[in-house]
Amino acid sequence: MIGIVIVSHIGLANELLSAMELILGPQQAVAAVTIDRDMAVEVARDEVESAVNRVGADGDGTLILTDLFGGTPTNISAEFLQEGVVEILTGVNLPMVIKGVGTRSKHDLGGLATLLKDYAKSAIMRPAELLRSV
Repeated sequence: MIGIVIVSHIGLANELLSAMELILGPQQAVAAVTIDRDMAVEVARDEVESAVNRVGADGDGTLILTDLFGGTPTNISAEFLQEGVVEILTGVNLPMVIKGVGTRSKHDLGGLATLLKDYAKSAIMRPAELLRSV
């Protein structure tokens, strides 16, 4: 099973994990890593590495979902990028997490990353536009 690690500033990763589990129930091979301003880069790196190793232990790969391209969570996660083993997507949102957990058994790592990139974009809605067309 593809492992998923959510890495973010402050508590966002933990909250996305909690919200996903509220909807889907407890899940295996999913972890959250929160990086705050007082955390040393080495400590953050060790936490990301530990989570990647833990959720990816079965060898199917690990998808890291980060909050912001160019931010510390993504920059630290990029150290683990390895084709076919560890993939990264930035701009994590709740629909992306739910879809990833729900469909990861049906895709390889690259396929899941591509699916989630497209899906997350399509999950952004402006309700006013939908209501005007009614």
